[in-house]
Amino acid sequence: MQLTLDSDFSDECWQPPEAEFQPLLDFENEILDQAPYNDISLLTQRIKRSFLDYVRQGIMLDAVRRYRLYKRQYRDFAEYCKLALGRSHFYCKRIIQAAQICLHLIKSKFKILPTSVAQALPLVKFAQVDEYGQTQLEEKWQTVLDGLPPQLITAAKIQEALDENPEDRAKQVRIGGKAYQLLQQKALAAGMAVSKYLEMLIGATEPPDDEPDDVEPTELTPEKEEICDRAEAFARRQKPKRVAGFGSKNLSTCPQKAIGSPIRSDKSSDSS
Repeated sequence: MQLTLDSDFSDECWQPPEAEFQPLLDFENEILDQAPYNDISLLTQRIKRSFLDYVRQGIMLDAVRRYRLYKRQYRDFAEYCKLALGRSHFYCKRIIQAAQICLHLIKSKFKILPTSVAQALPLVKFAQVDEYGQTQLEEKWQTVLDGLPPQLITAAKIQEALDENPEDRAKQVRIGGKAYQLLQQKALAAGMAVSKYLEMLIGATEPPDDEPDDVEPTELTPEKEEICDRAEAFARRQKPKRVAGFGSKNLSTCPQKAIGSPIRSDKSSDSS
């Protein structure tokens, strides 16, 4: 189980200048004024084309990046994305990748295509070209189309259809903010990620084992060294308890500074 955020690309953070909204207002007036006279088939075509606007964005972004059109005003592509577009470099790269996926499918004669960045991204890993110059992209997209009618295709459904390890698929869990903070605190105290801590709570995984013997000991700070020294001195002052037939050794409370040699289990008895 894994706590995940929604994978859809949100535009909430973008706040363009007010003048940039005007074309949308003009477009609204144009469509509404002409609505009684519009041909439904024409509108339908325009609506379908708008589903692929992310492809146009990706083509333009790729041109800016590939030909370094940003060079006159910005240090690099990342700065251009941040200052000129109000987007992160990561976000813009994802749009470019999604557009390339859709263009590849168009050139492969597919009529049904991913209609958003989120739908195209699960296909990216299958677009890698192998040593024979082939990819799995067409095969994987056909798998999606064979299993789902077009109206039911979503980013989540695509991910499920292409998931090669469905038992390990991440699921979304919605919990309150205070509960999540408490989970974070307890996971941190256990030295675990939140997702792994949840799996341990429900019994999906075992609690973490103690540090194995072959792991290098953690280097102690001077303060921890002093604490260990005091603990060892206290241990030496205590009278050790003995059990007949077995020798007792005082062991350090700090594994990095253990006192005495290791006990050998193969040592012969003096009395034999």
